[in-house]
Amino acid sequence: PDYQNVQELPYLDMVIAETLRMYPPAFRFTREAAKDCVVLGQRIPAGAVIETAVGHLHHNPEFWPEPEKFIPERFTEEAKKERHPFAYLPFGAGPRGCIGMKMGLLETKMTLLRILQKFQFKTCPETEIPLQLKSKATLGPKNGVYIMLESR
Repeated sequence: PDYQNVQELPYLDMVIAETLRMYPPAFRFTREAAKDCVVLGQRIPAGAVIETAVGHLHHNPEFWPEPEKFIPERFTEEAKKERHPFAYLPFGAGPRGCIGMKMGLLETKMTLLRILQKFQFKTCPETEIPLQLKSKATLGPKNGVYIMLESR
């Protein structure tokens, strides 16, 4: 894989996006109100800390029917146009969004493609289904991730 051809794999983009929807590494983020304001009738004073629960947002059935199911087609161009622009925030949004998003996604694609060229993923007796998660500063597996890699 190279930079050019990874840009031409829309289904890979959809799979990665759906994975980030289901398992956002930064499952919450905070912002501080710069000035007094009112949002949806709620007064927010300057200095108040507002938390966005990305994990909850990404599993909200109002935006994501059957949110517990892995459905990459949620991220077709057509589906993205129909969805609220802030229903999907794995990297935050706006001027304080993740500066490394493009590089992180490129590295993810390149690494995944290189691995998939040589190996096939398989479950093993230790594979936890469903995966149990823990939440500290970021979201991660509670008991590790156990899989087998089989040479192609």
